Amino acid sequence: MAAKSTPMMTQYLMLKAQAAGCLLFYRMGDFFELFFDDARKAASVLDIALTSRGEHDGAPVPMCGVPVHAADNYLARLIRAGCRVAIAEQVETPAEAKKRGGSKALVKRDIVRFVTAGTLTEETLLEPRRANRLAALCVVRGQLGIAACDISTGRMELEDCGDSELAAVLARIGASEVVVPEDLPTGETIDASAIPPDAVTRPAQTFDSAAGTERLQALHGVATLDGFGNFGRAALAAAAGLIAYLDHVGRGTLPLLLPPVSRGNNSALAMDEATRASLEIVQTQDGRREGSLLAAIDRCVTGAGARQLAEDLAAPLLARDAIEERLALVAWLHADTMLRGDLRAAMRSLPDIGRALGRVAAGRGSPRDLGQLRDGLGEARRIRDHLAGLESLPPLLERVLPYLGGHGALVDLLSRALVPSPPTERGQGGYIAEGLDASLDELRQVSGNARRAIATLESRYREETGIAALKIKHNGVLGYFIEAPARHADALMGPDSGFTHRQTMAGAVRFNSLKLHEEANRIAEAGGRALAAEEEHFTRLCIEVEEHRQSIAKTAEALARLDVSAGQAERAAEGHWCRPSITNGTTLSIVAGRHPVVEAALERSGSRFVANDCRLAEDDRLWLIGGPNMGGKSTFLRQNALIVLLAQAGGYVPAESAEIGLVDRLFSRVGASDNLARGRSTFMVEMVETAAILAQATPRSFVILDEVGRGTSTYDGLALAWAVVEAVHENNRCRCLFASHYHELARLADSCDALSLHHVRAREWKGELVLLHELAPGPADRSYGLAVARLAGVPKQVVERAKSVLDKLEKTRAETGGVAAGLGELPLFAAAAAAEEEECDIVRDRLRSVDVDALTPRDALDLLYELKKEVGTSEN
Repeated sequence: MAAKSTPMMTQYLMLKAQAAGCLLFYRMGDFFELFFDDARKAASVLDIALTSRGEHDGAPVPMCGVPVHAADNYLARLIRAGCRVAIAEQVETPAEAKKRGGSKALVKRDIVRFVTAGTLTEETLLEPRRANRLAALCVVRGQLGIAACDISTGRMELEDCGDSELAAVLARIGASEVVVPEDLPTGETIDASAIPPDAVTRPAQTFDSAAGTERLQALHGVATLDGFGNFGRAALAAAAGLIAYLDHVGRGTLPLLLPPVSRGNNSALAMDEATRASLEIVQTQDGRREGSLLAAIDRCVTGAGARQLAEDLAAPLLARDAIEERLALVAWLHADTMLRGDLRAAMRSLPDIGRALGRVAAGRGSPRDLGQLRDGLGEARRIRDHLAGLESLPPLLERVLPYLGGHGALVDLLSRALVPSPPTERGQGGYIAEGLDASLDELRQVSGNARRAIATLESRYREETGIAALKIKHNGVLGYFIEAPARHADALMGPDSGFTHRQTMAGAVRFNSLKLHEEANRIAEAGGRALAAEEEHFTRLCIEVEEHRQSIAKTAEALARLDVSAGQAERAAEGHWCRPSITNGTTLSIVAGRHPVVEAALERSGSRFVANDCRLAEDDRLWLIGGPNMGGKSTFLRQNALIVLLAQAGGYVPAESAEIGLVDRLFSRVGASDNLARGRSTFMVEMVETAAILAQATPRSFVILDEVGRGTSTYDGLALAWAVVEAVHENNRCRCLFASHYHELARLADSCDALSLHHVRAREWKGELVLLHELAPGPADRSYGLAVARLAGVPKQVVERAKSVLDKLEKTRAETGGVAAGLGELPLFAAAAAAEEEECDIVRDRLRSVDVDALTPRDALDLLYELKKEVGTSEN
């Protein structure tokens, strides 16, 4: 095949072999071109034209391309579509290729970078308010280790976890890309369904704990990792795999990686994957940010603050002292409206210095990134000076305040070196300020003088030739040239004219001259030397920045924490939220609690949210809640779970008052969904989630359960719900809100001393159901299911038919004692069959007494009306 290929195609196929699993962006001039299947896939995803070029193996070569200057926009769309891209750049100029191999030499190209979902740093490819994490996992001697980092800011975490925790940990991390060894053991060691199907596999030998230790030590210039934390072998092996993958995609250039942080299993409030999905903490169940808890409370004015808030909500704290530190800072800013407003105004203009630092450290920085670091660090110092002059600073603020300063020399250097608004691209120069480098200023002056000389030359040529339309122009192919209208071309063609013909156009002719050639050379030489000088200064500035990267990263973290605290205070002031009281006990007492997301939605529609109280204590730790659908049971369950989460994340909560006994694990089994990818029906998913709660909940946990057992037969479902309530009460002994339509469960209040009955109130008024959304003590009298069906638009005849069947069922149930008499059999289907048999008897008796041959058409019609009336009467 290679023998039949052109030199260019041979080069392309060689690079494509190195880019296995990736689309290859092959640089050709001002375009990145794609060929063969890459072109077909990219054209489909990007909705661009698919063409062809030449032939390969006797067939046309499919081809499409994107402009280099707009490549980031196309890359973003490809990455969102799940593609990975290899960038093949020209690594020499055409002139260098010609010097190396003659006029027909092919310009060398090489893959300079792989662009994948977890390794993005460019502003255009990242969401400002969302972290972009890469995770790696492996197993060492039966222990599972995970390493995760966000290379756009350099943050890195290592942790060991059990197999049963893998899905929960990955859900908390929310990685855009997961890397695993090719020999990762699944089955007994790891549940394969917990690993994303698009996980990237890498050579097993790159996941080595000794190599991980050595790489981390070398990266951070230390002889031991003890100062960073206590890391297990599995976590270090995962770190080795992560760094090796970054080395691979960066083609030998590593991005910013800060010292790793050890995340212990008991450092945060534990939540499993199902709980996170159910509570819709950072995104809704269909993947949107809008409608989530994060969207409802996010008042941060910076992208870094929004990312920090999302991390706080994903991993609420377990340590009471740390929670109180955060709350104290929020309270301090909440109490001073003017200070909070000034701080938020100052931070609103802050650039994202964390991500600017990440791009510089990864070798993808621009003059604009350096300008952002200059401006951001300078503003951070001004914020520090303002806050340091105030009295009674909260402890957390006192701790982070020093990180906002300490960059005076770097800010001064960047201020002297850069123009006020540096460009994004550095290829055209012009970003180094005048006065920094006298030789650079001189080169710019030479270039400027030459340009003025060209303008003077243009005027002189016009005067000498008498051609007023004569112009001196420039383009990237010809450089400088003289252009005159075609009708004047003959006057410039003479051998003594001093002009040399270069190109004939449709309406103009282009020429050169010796003087123009001399001035163009002066400009090119001076301009080239000036660009080289600016590039040297840029490199030195980047090195200076990298030497301060850890302290700059600390500044970025401190600013993000301030933004989160100010935003939390702002949200609390907006919604009249309260500061929760955090205790080491097990009491959960919330007065007038509200659901922050539902309340915000109701406010937009002009409606009012009905607040409700919740008090769970040792002697009343399990609430059994009944009432109609749409009455607010699920909302009540979720709002209390979210209040716990918000409090332990260190924020105010939507309530009049709240006492939160620290929760170690939060569980939510609310809502119905299947997981067909794992071969699980809706009921199977419900039972798996319930089993996890019964196995893991402790007396310090908080559990919300809704409609356990509804996915199977009435008898089975009620039996399961009954047994689950007993297990939660007797074995787990945790704080629990349990909502159910099974009225029979109310009898458990007689045997479970820490269980109390509650219901959401509803009333029927003139045949219509009025949902009050209020919680009241005592059992529900009925479920109002038919009334809710009517509200939902179920056809009237169906609702009426359901009512007739319900009346018969309840009559039979009352006669037999039903389930309420002690879990006796509920003859649901027998009663329904009896009802149907009764209707059939009515019809049969009447038909036996009818002489069909004697019926007139009118008599037959009347008979049908009578039968219909009698059947209807029996139903009522």
